[in-house]
Amino acid sequence: MTSCDVLIAGAGPAGSALAAALARSGVRVILLEAAHHPRPKACAEYASPRIVEELSRIGLEPDEWQADAVPLVGMRLIAGERSAMITYADRRGARHAWGLDRTRFDAQLAAHAASLGAELVERTRLVSLEMDGSRVTGAVVRTADGARRRIEAGLVVGADGVRSTVARLTGVERPVRFPRRLGLVAHYSGDPDLVDHGEMHVGRGYYVGLAPLPNGQLNVGMALPMDGRTPAADRFAAAIAGLPAVAGRLAGCERLSSIRGASPIGHRVADVAGPGWLLVGDAAGFVDPFTGEGIHRALRSARAAAMAIGTAADPGRAYQRERRAAFAAKSALSWLVQGFLAAPPLLQHALARLDERPGAGLRLGSALGDLRPATDALAPRALLEVLRP
Repeated sequence: MTSCDVLIAGAGPAGSALAAALARSGVRVILLEAAHHPRPKACAEYASPRIVEELSRIGLEPDEWQADAVPLVGMRLIAGERSAMITYADRRGARHAWGLDRTRFDAQLAAHAASLGAELVERTRLVSLEMDGSRVTGAVVRTADGARRRIEAGLVVGADGVRSTVARLTGVERPVRFPRRLGLVAHYSGDPDLVDHGEMHVGRGYYVGLAPLPNGQLNVGMALPMDGRTPAADRFAAAIAGLPAVAGRLAGCERLSSIRGASPIGHRVADVAGPGWLLVGDAAGFVDPFTGEGIHRALRSARAAAMAIGTAADPGRAYQRERRAAFAAKSALSWLVQGFLAAPPLLQHALARLDERPGAGLRLGSALGDLRPATDALAPRALLEVLRP
C-alpha cells in the first residue's frame, strides 16, 4: 500500500492547481491522470481575465504561460441582427481574457505541480474508494498495465471532470435536467479578421463560439440540443451552416482537428464534500460554458480547497463555506444568462441595450470575468439598464 496526505484524481486545471498549492505547503500529494500529458481536451479554450492572479498564487507567473496564450479584449455576443461587445476592466483599467491551447496549458500545469513536489502518476485511473464506515480513507487505482494498487490517503479529491468517478462513488452525482446540451469542439485555421476578441453566435436553441488560439488557430465550439440520432459531424456542419455569420467566418478556414464532444454539457452534484473527500473544478458541478468561466472557476475552487485543507479542522465544511462565498452570486448570474438564452426575443432586446450602453456591457463583462462582484450585475439598477427600453 502507498500512502499520502491527499490523493487527487484528475490532472486538469483544478487538480493540478490544488496539487501545486498543497505541495508548496509541504503536503504529500499524489496526482492521478487517466491519460498522459499532453492530451486533447474538449473545451472552448476561452479563459476569463482573473486566471492571471490565480496562477500567480500557485507560483506560475505570467511570463511562464502567456507565450502560449492569446490576449483577447472581450467577447462579441451576436443574436440575429443584434450584437454587443462584452469587455473587461478592474480598478486598474482594461483587462484581457485569454485564448488557451488546453493541450499545452494542462500539461504545463501538471508539470508545475510535479516540480513543486506532487507525485504525478499518469495513465492511472481511480476505480473505487476505500472506506472506514462512512469515511473515505483512500482509493484503489488501476494502472496502464491493468494492475490494481491501493493508496491510503487522509483526503481524496475528485478533480476528474463532468464524469467524475469520485462524485459517482460517493453517491452525490445527479442527472442534468436543464439545460441539456451536446458540446462539440474543433480547431480551425484562424480568420485574419478575428484575432483580438472572441465571438459567441446564438441561434435558435443553440450557440457557436469562436475563440482565437496560439499559432494562428481558432477554436470552434458549440452547444446543441441533445439528439442521439444524428452523427456529430453532421450536426457540427449543420450548426455552422445555420448561422450565416459563422459560415462566413469559416469559409476560408481549414478544420485542423477531429471533432471532440461531451454530452450532456454540465454536471450536477448534491454536495461537494463529505467525510474524507471533496470535489473541485467541473467535478463539483457547473452549469454551461457560455459565460467562459470554467478555467477560472476550476482554479478558484482549487484555491478554496487548498485553504480549507491547510487551515481547517474540518476541511470539508470549510470548503463548502468558501465555495458558497466565492460562487453563489456568480452562479445566480450564470443562471440568469441561461434564462436569456432560452428566450431569443429577450436576448436580442438585451443585446441592443448593451450595444447602446457600453457601461452596462463593461459591468456585465467584468462581473462575468470575475473582476468585480457578480452582485453588481444583479443589482436592480444594473438589470434595468439591460432591460428597460
